Amino acid sequence: MNNRNFIIIITSLLLMLSILSSCNNSVDHTTTIERHKKLAGELRENRLYEAAVDEYKKVLNYEYVNNSERANLNYLIGRIYFENISDYKNAAAYYVKAQSLDPDAPFSAEASRKLVASLEKMGNVVDAKRRLDAIVNLDAGPQNDEDVVVAKVGTVPIYMSEIDNRIQQLPPESQRQFLNPQAKVEFMHQHVGMELLYHAAVRENYDDDEEIKKQQQLFNKQLLINKYVVDKVMPQIKIDTNDVKNYYLANKDKQYKDAPYDSVKAQVFIDYQSEKTQSAFGDYISMLAKKEKVEFFDNNVR
Repeated sequence: MNNRNFIIIITSLLLMLSILSSCNNSVDHTTTIERHKKLAGELRENRLYEAAVDEYKKVLNYEYVNNSERANLNYLIGRIYFENISDYKNAAAYYVKAQSLDPDAPFSAEASRKLVASLEKMGNVVDAKRRLDAIVNLDAGPQNDEDVVVAKVGTVPIYMSEIDNRIQQLPPESQRQFLNPQAKVEFMHQHVGMELLYHAAVRENYDDDEEIKKQQQLFNKQLLINKYVVDKVMPQIKIDTNDVKNYYLANKDKQYKDAPYDSVKAQVFIDYQSEKTQSAFGDYISMLAKKEKVEFFDNNVR
């Protein structure tokens, strides 16, 4: 074997050893990092907050940690400083770092709110107001060229279109109360007041309250159910005029006191529609129960 071939072989072996060493180090670091993170979580659960922060900081010292993971770690440290240690200066610093490393992270909105709250608790009202103006969403912007600003919260404008949209979400009978400009002015003032209260509550972390979260979950579930019923169940309900008349005849004496059909027609229609809706709803539930293989154990109910 000549010297040139010997050098090539040695160089290749050294390169392979370097790659293997790098891979092993990466695996070792990954295991160590996960151990630090797990320990940090356990320390926080046991209210050893400073020690938990130290463990998270150890992970930040590893060069293998990517920006997304670094952002999450900074956010977790910020939460401990804010929620457990009440060190709002450090909390604000770590929230800023987290957002800077990953502006689109799932926790970004909460980090923004907590940053505002941290600045306020530090007494930095001007900075807090500037941050709040950047994240609040009181308006959706002008809807057209004729849309006008009717109020401002700091530097955030509220447009006439937003007030109109809020009014249109009310029941029809309530909407009629706001047909004149003065009534709209009063509604607008009330709307801004409610928004101010909402954002004050968010800054004070009321959105983290467990009871609020449970109620939000129930409310969201009901919204989904209502929408699903409208889209899936209601289209199956077909009402025929003859069926309505037959329903009246079947219930004429007991339910309508033998009143003439024309005098109770509207009520008969409502009653028949309600019965058809309940029937369709029950049928749909039965279909889903069969599909999902539902079993009831009524005897176990105490």
